[in-house]
Amino acid sequence: MRKVRIVFVASLLFLVAFTSSVSAATKSGVVYTALGDSIANGTGGTDGIGYTDLFYDHLVKIYGASEFKDLAQDGLSSAGLLEMLTVPSDVYGYRAAISQSDYITISIGGNDLLIPFMQEFLLVMFLYYYDSEISFLDFEGLLEDLEAWQSEPTNPEYAYFGEMLTNLSYVTFPDAITAFASNWAQIIGAIRTINPSSTIYVNTGYNPFVNIPLLQVWVDPFVQAVNAVIMNETLVQMYGYEVVDVYSAFSDYANPNKLEVGDLSCLAQFIMYPDTVPVPLHPTDLGYKFIFNLHKDLLGE
Repeated sequence: MRKVRIVFVASLLFLVAFTSSVSAATKSGVVYTALGDSIANGTGGTDGIGYTDLFYDHLVKIYGASEFKDLAQDGLSSAGLLEMLTVPSDVYGYRAAISQSDYITISIGGNDLLIPFMQEFLLVMFLYYYDSEISFLDFEGLLEDLEAWQSEPTNPEYAYFGEMLTNLSYVTFPDAITAFASNWAQIIGAIRTINPSSTIYVNTGYNPFVNIPLLQVWVDPFVQAVNAVIMNETLVQMYGYEVVDVYSAFSDYANPNKLEVGDLSCLAQFIMYPDTVPVPLHPTDLGYKFIFNLHKDLLGE
């Protein structure tokens, strides 16, 4: 009987030790790398806190002390991210960070459309709303005319808005989507070559033109074309990443009193008082919370 008791106690001690070691392993920390543009960088969030910061904090709660490699950059396009991943000698440290990562999140593609749009939009601004004699840019007048154009899109007085969209629709945006498709396949392929086993979450893009219905309807097919590339089932299966459906989450939200995205109509106020209004076309704190919750749900912890 004494021998049986000794064996039982020894087994119990082994079980406790084994359980403790497993528990320690699950709380040993992870490495998380955030890749992408201003959305990944938290632009528009209070104190620059966005979904990647919230996701990192959540990983720490689950796994204990962890490491956050924040490589997001404002203004980054898919071509820029591809360059960061493939530049000789890894001078930006992207490949080194990815190789060590347990989790990787990516937000890319928005600037592939937004940069050419803003170039055309700024051209309109300076051609029609800039007074060179007093160095004054009439933001208020621009936004008032933009509102009037929505009511009368065929009014020749605002023909330059229509010309802007025509240039983007038939030349610039189709080329941008073709380039994004090529870049995205290379980006995700490079990441998987560097790290075959990490968990990768990739955001879809959202429609940024809140409360400007004409622009919102016009840009939507192009946003969805970029998202179709990201959601391509062949690429998803081949490279084993999970799609974070930001587009649907933002599209389904419809509370005009508490925006998930900074309104373009805030542009004039933002230029004058950048700390008091949301950053136009970027998520608000609420929007970033939405994106974080989508990541949290996919993580399932």
